[in-house]
Amino acid sequence: MIKKETLADLTLLFVAMAWGSNFVVIKDALDHVPPFTYLSVRFILAAVLTALIFWKKLKLITREDLIAGCIIGFFLFSSFATQTIGLIYTTPGKSGFITSIYVILVPFIYYFITKEFPGFWSIVAAFLAVIGLALLSIQESLAINTGDLLTLVCAFLFAGHIVSIGVFAPKRDPIILNIIQFAFTAVLSTIVMLIWEPEFTPLTGRIWGAVLYGVIVCTIGAFGLQTVAQKYTSASRAALILCLESVFSVIFSYFFWGEELTLRIVLGCALIFIGILLTEIKPSLAKFKRTPKQDVD
Repeated sequence: MIKKETLADLTLLFVAMAWGSNFVVIKDALDHVPPFTYLSVRFILAAVLTALIFWKKLKLITREDLIAGCIIGFFLFSSFATQTIGLIYTTPGKSGFITSIYVILVPFIYYFITKEFPGFWSIVAAFLAVIGLALLSIQESLAINTGDLLTLVCAFLFAGHIVSIGVFAPKRDPIILNIIQFAFTAVLSTIVMLIWEPEFTPLTGRIWGAVLYGVIVCTIGAFGLQTVAQKYTSASRAALILCLESVFSVIFSYFFWGEELTLRIVLGCALIFIGILLTEIKPSLAKFKRTPKQDVD
């Protein structure tokens, strides 16, 4: 029988794959629709559909659920918002690398909140993953500007989102948390859209396809699975697996956009996979070493 921890890791791997594929799906869409309009429509639909599917859960929502869901939703929205605004002033390569720093931030933030040390190998694996992500993303110089600083804030906020789920998910109903975080993100996205993008852009059939993919697969599906999975695995381990999103985005770009796979990109992917293997294999090796040796008759 598959252990809950292993099943949770495989679930998070699927989440990373879904998010990685979404880069390809929305690439054209964001050229025709403003970012906060896209986010508003995406999270309104996600909140409404989730509430309709699990409408019986609505009457079970408590004050504690609302607080937890809004905290998670705040981190979700603000990480999207700061990354989007930061992209106005910086390059995609630098943005991707700086955002990926969340992988190394999560273990420290989680330790600061819970006092649970993530383990030496988790930290080593996180550093390897960041180096791998750097090889995947960096193409230009790293001069610091306003966009870079905003994107660095995004990395902290995304780390906060993962940590907050790790703190609240084990104690609360994950479906209720998702309904609240989607709704809270939808409200904030709509407010920003009305301020920054007052002229609503009509969505064509092709863009609706991208929006629905983002809603069903990457929001309701992926965030729902993430919240459930983090009931059974650590926040630092979840962050490391979720960083495979960058690897999958490269793979999908190669197959669907003809993006060139250079030695640097392959090496970056390899380092991330090594980081994943360290967190998966090292605990088993440690357990094996602690097992007393059997005498041979």
